[in-house]
Amino acid sequence: MKPSWRTGIILTAIAGAIITAILIFQKTNQQSIALTEEWTATQVIDGDSITVRQTDGSQMSVELCGIDAPELE
Repeated sequence: MKPSWRTGIILTAIAGAIITAILIFQKTNQQSIALTEEWTATQVIDGDSITVRQTDGSQMSVELCGIDAPELE
């Protein structure tokens, strides 16, 4: 059997890690962090490629992963 002081040290270390993780999460989970963004599809290029625009006007091309669609030529 392990001595009880080792078990106490291990449990204290685990509790400390959990408390630290909670404190870090609370500091990073603030209202100023954007958790969602709104994008609008402006062009469908082919079965797995689209162009999207964000509300601020910026655009980007997106290729969808896991879609097996033929490329248009």
